[in-house]
Amino acid sequence: MISVDESGGPAPISAGFIAALTLAYVGAFTAFVPLLTLLVPLQAQLLAPGDKIGLLSLVTLWGALIASIANMAVGWASDRTRHRFGRRRPWIAAGLAGVILAYGIIGRASSPTGLILGVTLFQLAFNMMFAPLTVILADRVPDSRKGRVAAFLGLGAPLGAASGLLITAPILPDLAARMVVLGAMVIACVIPFLLTYREPPVGVSPARRSWAPPKLSTDFGLAWLSRFCLQIAASVVNAYMLFYLADHARYAEQFPGSTVESGLARLITLSTLLVLASGFLGGLASDRLNRRKMFILLAALLMAGGLTVFAVWPAWPGPVVGYCLYGVGFGLYTTVDAALVAQVLPSRQDAARDLGIMNLTNTLPTVLAPLLALIALGPDRQSWPQLMGAAAVVALLGGLAVLGVRRVR
Repeated sequence: MISVDESGGPAPISAGFIAALTLAYVGAFTAFVPLLTLLVPLQAQLLAPGDKIGLLSLVTLWGALIASIANMAVGWASDRTRHRFGRRRPWIAAGLAGVILAYGIIGRASSPTGLILGVTLFQLAFNMMFAPLTVILADRVPDSRKGRVAAFLGLGAPLGAASGLLITAPILPDLAARMVVLGAMVIACVIPFLLTYREPPVGVSPARRSWAPPKLSTDFGLAWLSRFCLQIAASVVNAYMLFYLADHARYAEQFPGSTVESGLARLITLSTLLVLASGFLGGLASDRLNRRKMFILLAALLMAGGLTVFAVWPAWPGPVVGYCLYGVGFGLYTTVDAALVAQVLPSRQDAARDLGIMNLTNTLPTVLAPLLALIALGPDRQSWPQLMGAAAVVALLGGLAVLGVRRVR
C-alpha cells in the first residue's frame, strides 16, 4: 500500500506513489481528451451536418457549466468526507463508474439532445473523479518536490492525447467500439491508484470545520487569471482543431485518402513527444532553479506563437509547425503551473475546495471558447485566422498575469 504520514502532513513520497498517481493522471486525461477533441466533434458532425459547430458549441457550453459546479461541489465535499477509505478515494471510484456509464450514453446518442445529455453526465462524473485526484499533489507532496512530481503528472495530458491515435485506428470502425476501448483504458489506468493509495483518518470533525467563505490571496487570484487565459487558448485548440483542419487547412484535399480525424491524431501524437519533453524538463528545472513564473511566461509565448502560425499559415506544413510550437508551450505550462498553483493555495485543510475554485479556470474557458468561436468565426463560420489570432492574444495575457505573483518566484 502507498502510505502517508499519520499526522496529516506531507510524508516522504515513494516511487510507487508517483507511478500510481501518474498512471491515474494518464487515465484521467485519456478519459476526456480523445472524447472531447475527436469523438464528440465527430458525433456532432454526424447528428447536425448543417451546423456542426453550433451543436459542438452548445454541447461544450452545457458540459462546461456542469463541470464548473461539479468540480467545486465535489472538492468541497471531499474535504469534509469521513470514510474508512479516506477523503478522496470514494469520490474517485464513484466518478470512474459514472464516466463509463456516460460513455455508453454518448455512444448510443441518436439526436443532438442525446449527445448533450451524454456529455453533461460525463462532465459531472469526470469531475467527481478528477477534483479529488488533482488535490493529491497539494495534499501529499512537499513544496521542494512539487515540480518534480508535477513533471511526472504532466505526462498525463500528452499520453491522454496520444491515445486518440489508437481510438481512431481503422480496426475500430465505429463509435461503439471506440467507446469500449476508451473505457477499458481509463479503468486500467485509474484502478491501480484506487487499490494502493491509503489515506489516514482525518481527525477534524465536519461540524468544527469553517463554513465561512474562502479567503483567497492576491497571488491565488493572479495564478487563477493566468491559468484562465491560457486555458481559453487551449480550449480553442482542443475543441476546434478538427474543423480547422477540415474547413481551413483543407486537409482532405492535401492528403487524398486520409481522414481529417486521423490527420489530427497524427498531429497530436507528433506534438506529444514535444509536450512530454518540455513538461518533464520544465518541471525538473523549475524545482532546481526554484523559479516557476519565467517558465510559464515562456510557455505562453510558445502557445501564442503556435496559434499565430495557425492563423497565418494554414497550408501544409504550417499546421505541423503550429502544433509543435503549441505543444512545447502547453507541456511546459501544464507542468510548471500545477506546481505553482499547489504552492499558492490558501489552506491545506480546504485544498480540494480551493482547487475547485481554481478549476473554474479549466471549465469556464470551455464556456467562453465556444462563444469566442461563434463571434470570431463570423456568420459563415469561416474566419479562422481571426479566431486563432484572438486566442493568441489571450494566451499572451495569461503569461503576463503570472508575473504579478509574489509568493512564488
